[in-house]
Amino acid sequence: MGVLAGKVAIVTGAARGHAEAVAKRFAKEGASLAICDMVEVKELEETVGAAIKNAGGEVICFQTDVSNEQAVREMVDATLDRYGTIDILVNVVGIIGPTKDVWQMSYTEWRRTLEVNLDSVFLCSRAVLPTMIEKKSGRIINFSSATGKQPLSHRAPYATSKMGVIGFTRTLAADVGRYNITVNAICPGMHEDRSVEMARARAEYMGKPFDEAVFRERYDAQRKNERAVLAGRWCADEGYTDRGSGTEDAAAVALFLASEEAGTMTGQDINTGGGCMW
Repeated sequence: MGVLAGKVAIVTGAARGHAEAVAKRFAKEGASLAICDMVEVKELEETVGAAIKNAGGEVICFQTDVSNEQAVREMVDATLDRYGTIDILVNVVGIIGPTKDVWQMSYTEWRRTLEVNLDSVFLCSRAVLPTMIEKKSGRIINFSSATGKQPLSHRAPYATSKMGVIGFTRTLAADVGRYNITVNAICPGMHEDRSVEMARARAEYMGKPFDEAVFRERYDAQRKNERAVLAGRWCADEGYTDRGSGTEDAAAVALFLASEEAGTMTGQDINTGGGCMW
């Protein structure tokens, strides 16, 4: 039996990246899943959902805008109708937001980034907490970023939202600890698609051309570079390159936080970026 056998978990943003890896890892360890994204339900069912079912897992899929209060409520209610309870919530959904200086961006761009990256964490957490409080047990795992702990130039909405996730995580942990509910955050390494989005946006900001195929080739080459080591930026003078961590590393930490072994760990923000940038 897996370490999450009999548990029910909601994972947001599961069509790709960190959330996809978390959903698959949780299912492999016995959890029943409810997963959502903005893609159509049929697409999510035929990709991540199918992979989970083919491996023997149980999953229901939703097309949910987690920045929308009613949509979140409907997803949580449907999950409760299907499984009867919710043990784990993993808030992964996030967008990179505009790559602009503050004086150049619109209020709509600012608000949308905070709605998706921060408001969604509040809305999803609030929706599952009554169930967790009633049974005095639960795990909430929020995804922040390295940027949750340091500035990122030309990306004020993103940085603000990710710093906010850490603040929310610590405060909620203090509020719900008496109900045996833990709340932690993961500051993960990158995944390829997100790296492409960020590189493209920065190139546009700088007025430079961007070749996605070349970027992906270099991204893959760096991962396979035999000179890549942990904390490579600290060893750059010696000719080493970073061995950045990815989705599976973040999923492994999420699994630990969701397990009984992490029962006393709460209010923490954990870096899984391979020692880089902190």
